[in-house]
Amino acid sequence: MKTAMRRLTVLSVLLSISTLAFAADVPTGESIMEKAAQKTGSAAALAKAKSVVMNGTVSIEGRNINGPVSVWQQDGKSYTAIEFPGVGKVEEGYDGATAWEMNALQGARIKSGEEKAAAIRSGKLNMVASWREEYKSALNLGEATVEGKATWKVELVPNDGRPETFYFDKETGLPVRVSQIVVSPLGEINVDMMLLDYRDVEGIQTPFVMKQVAAGQVMAMRFTKISYSEKIPADRFELPATVKALVKK
Repeated sequence: MKTAMRRLTVLSVLLSISTLAFAADVPTGESIMEKAAQKTGSAAALAKAKSVVMNGTVSIEGRNINGPVSVWQQDGKSYTAIEFPGVGKVEEGYDGATAWEMNALQGARIKSGEEKAAAIRSGKLNMVASWREEYKSALNLGEATVEGKATWKVELVPNDGRPETFYFDKETGLPVRVSQIVVSPLGEINVDMMLLDYRDVEGIQTPFVMKQVAAGQVMAMRFTKISYSEKIPADRFELPATVKALVKK
């Protein structure tokens, strides 16, 4: 009996040591975010970048729909314009107070609640490096495979809104996929965003391809030019007249 008890005791100790060793190999969500921030760019490069301008093309895969896309971000403000021939222009932005969207089919509208909070987060110049400003926790959910790559799956809980899941490439430390529930006029939509073709732009690792999968459709943005030093006109983030009219109401 004593021998059996000794064996159980030894086994318990070995299991405890094994568990501790395994835990030591698994990074915390916060440490994964810190690594991602370091891999994104040096502190000097990130501090120097005050704005970003992105130009390229956007397409709806499998439907032969494509057109130009442009993105401007600065001081927490943002403006995005997409134009599809035969469909019209789609615009959205945030001027520091009002988040809005406007398109030829539905006209202009003001975003509020979770949708506005998400628009503010997406307008951040470098969300990974400044994640603590918009998120209150980061939890490592374990390993996952994305496009054949080993990743860490991290749940980020925003200060306002629902948890979002980020996948960080174990080798590069960079985010390669973001999964979230987006609130829209059509209801809640599951959205997956793939971040591909990272390149060094002025010392900052930047994805030149972003593929968004939502409601059975794939929208791919392929940028040909990205700059962190281009001067943005002061009026770029001003609200369109139609949106201003809605704000007054």
